[in-house]
Amino acid sequence: MLLGIKSTKTLLLRHLGVAIAGILAVTLVWQVNSTWSPDMRLWKAFGGGSFFLLWFALFIGPAARVWLPLQRFVSFRREAGVWFFLIAVVHSYLILDGWVRWSVWEFFGYQFIPETEMYMRVESGFGLANLAGFVALTFALTLAATSFDRAINFLGVSSWKWLHSFSYLVFYLSAIHVLYFAFIHYTPSLLRAVLGQPTNYPDNPLKFYYLAAFLSVLLVQIIAFILTVRKQRNSGW
Repeated sequence: MLLGIKSTKTLLLRHLGVAIAGILAVTLVWQVNSTWSPDMRLWKAFGGGSFFLLWFALFIGPAARVWLPLQRFVSFRREAGVWFFLIAVVHSYLILDGWVRWSVWEFFGYQFIPETEMYMRVESGFGLANLAGFVALTFALTLAATSFDRAINFLGVSSWKWLHSFSYLVFYLSAIHVLYFAFIHYTPSLLRAVLGQPTNYPDNPLKFYYLAAFLSVLLVQIIAFILTVRKQRNSGW
């Protein structure tokens, strides 16, 4: 038995279905960001596609407590989490290789200023957002690596569940990362103007969808918690 699934073939078909959904999400984000340069458009496509898979994985559980018909989709959370991680790894590689050029300084928002012959802090929010994304990806690696039977058998069910409770930490850190770039980073900057860098970028057409995804998970968690407390109190706990 594979995580409650009776055959390897079924498990592979489920992964194939979620992979196709992830590819469609990446393609959709690519299409709607048509006004951005090709490299930035590609970064955004993989970043946005992975975030929407993560949203599904974290939304569907508490949402199914609120509306029972959604329970049929709950079992897809693990596949969605694994493919979120894989697509997010591609996004991270594209950023490291194409944007910050494997520089730790630039990853944290510093740039080399020839006039001063030193690295200076240019975008503090950029560094914090990248740090949030890095921590989220690190936790996601652990969760993806333990989303299999052998990990459950080795850790034990209770320990495995405790470990995977950090999935919400991954989501909220990822949301900080996404919302910073959707709402803040590409707005006009006085410092960029002084340095002779671009100050105006195209608007992010998905920024309110990202915000809605963040708020929907937060809201459904609160509602599910209230319903759980009410059910326990009514049962005499």
